[in-house]
Amino acid sequence: MRYFLIFLLGFGLAEAGAQEQVGDAEVVWYGYFKFDMAHDSAVSSNGNYILYVRPQGKTTSTLNITARQTRLGARIQRGQMRGKVEVDFYGVSPENKNALLLRQAYVAVPLGPLWLEAGQSIDIIGPLVPSTLNYSVVRGAGNVGYRHPQVKLYYRGGTFFAGGSLSRNISGDLDGDTIVDGSASGVPAVQGRVACTVRSGDAELTVGGWSHYGRCNCPSQSQSYSNWSIGGDGRFAWRGLALLGEWYSGANMGQYGGAIYNSDQLGGLHSTGAWVNMQYRLAWPLRLSVGAGVDRVRTAGLQGLEQARRRNAVLFANGRYRILPGVWAGFEVSQWRTRYANPSPGTQAVSEDWRLQWSLKGDF
Repeated sequence: MRYFLIFLLGFGLAEAGAQEQVGDAEVVWYGYFKFDMAHDSAVSSNGNYILYVRPQGKTTSTLNITARQTRLGARIQRGQMRGKVEVDFYGVSPENKNALLLRQAYVAVPLGPLWLEAGQSIDIIGPLVPSTLNYSVVRGAGNVGYRHPQVKLYYRGGTFFAGGSLSRNISGDLDGDTIVDGSASGVPAVQGRVACTVRSGDAELTVGGWSHYGRCNCPSQSQSYSNWSIGGDGRFAWRGLALLGEWYSGANMGQYGGAIYNSDQLGGLHSTGAWVNMQYRLAWPLRLSVGAGVDRVRTAGLQGLEQARRRNAVLFANGRYRILPGVWAGFEVSQWRTRYANPSPGTQAVSEDWRLQWSLKGDF
């Protein structure tokens, strides 16, 4: 891992943002350095970023400072073959000895009008993300879709997209037999999406619909269960303005960023969520973003579960100002409210956090 990082730094910093010829392959390096400092009025789920607010008894404010979101990547093309490798530093490790986390690593080749892509990449479902300084981009509060090892086959024309994938079904181990239930099913999860784009003058509208299904088995209990979702996405852009959002409904959606990251259940933990984001790019070097998200878990699935997260909502607003070419200073304020079912004695049913986050980001 150490030598891989040295390789990335050695080539990436030398040729940042430029094309490099390695044999008959063309390599384009990209990435950014990012510093984040965040103050929370309550204890958040992860500190450096937030998915939900932890149960509160006596409220404790916290301060977290990190450079973990710094990202390094390379786009590679050799003939008709395309590929990408991308890492950040959110691997499990001490706060001043950050480990690499593999975000994407895949190869793509054309098959007539289609593309075949294999490796770890962004999910077919939930393709959009809001513009936030917070690393987790509203996951846990309505935004689903993540990254999985998978094989994709898709068509992307000028105004139409259709694609599907077979992906690794990452799940819990509900029967405790040390075999992950998604792997015990012996079959991959299936994802699919279709989308259409309409353009008129400076305006562009894209609307998509998607779904997924994954099977899980508990061999020691001779039981099975599933995770599934249906959802839609939309994005409208006109000059410097963009309005985008998504909606989903499903069951056992924790591995995709849904269900407020509650654990899977044999009977299916049902949840519904949505988010919306408005982005505005001014003529001068200022970018503004405001939005909201919410995720709700069906109460019937939480009976008897102490400290289960029932509802999670966020409101956020941020601005980014370019102080030098490629250098952006950002500030974000967000309010998070997490409602718990069956709170423990001494804790509140609703936990609230006001989060103030400042960042400095240098692109290359």
